[in-house]
Amino acid sequence: MLIRLVFFLSFLLVAYKASAQRDSLSTKYREDQFYISFGLQLQKENINGFKQNGFSNNFQVGFVRDIPLNDDGGIAIGLGVGYAYNRLISNLNLVSDDNHLIFSIKDNNENSQTYSSLVIPLSFRVRTSTPDRTDFWRVYGGMKYMFNFGENYRPFLGKSLQSDFIKNTNTVVFLSMGFNTWNIYFEYDINSIYQSEVKFLDGKYPHIQTIKLGLIFYIL
Repeated sequence: MLIRLVFFLSFLLVAYKASAQRDSLSTKYREDQFYISFGLQLQKENINGFKQNGFSNNFQVGFVRDIPLNDDGGIAIGLGVGYAYNRLISNLNLVSDDNHLIFSIKDNNENSQTYSSLVIPLSFRVRTSTPDRTDFWRVYGGMKYMFNFGENYRPFLGKSLQSDFIKNTNTVVFLSMGFNTWNIYFEYDINSIYQSEVKFLDGKYPHIQTIKLGLIFYIL
């Protein structure tokens, strides 16, 4: 995981320097932006008896470096770094048994799973902006590479459990669109979020992919 993190941060730095050198020799402008998003999470699963109880949510904040691909700045690539916080509510019950993590279905309890992520977003950006126009339409889409950490399971009743039940890395696809500050966004996990070692008592493996729907705000 550390090697991958160093690779992505190095790639980010090289792209930043290359963009700065190129833009110093042209009239292209950049929409360098901070972003913040709030969203609802839906859990796509393969588990009999599974219930998504309560409000599962996601929060993200970060910065994107804009790399224009044409002179008017209407098409660009965005590369950035950010932070995400995820909270999933369901009736999945997680216990640690002889150093093994075991899932089960627990009535209708509102059990909480939370984890954080270092986010590396890469996007293709199309917009109607100009150097002197700050209100414009945009459509951004691409992928995010997630380095996950800080997993915590909190049951409806009982003590919290901190363990590595979420994959260390994961990839999501995303799309955002809107006008000016207000934009809607969609994200989808390409693979299950759980470690391959986590399973049910009957030996089956839980498979959950999250779907995030919400609002994202871009700030110049």
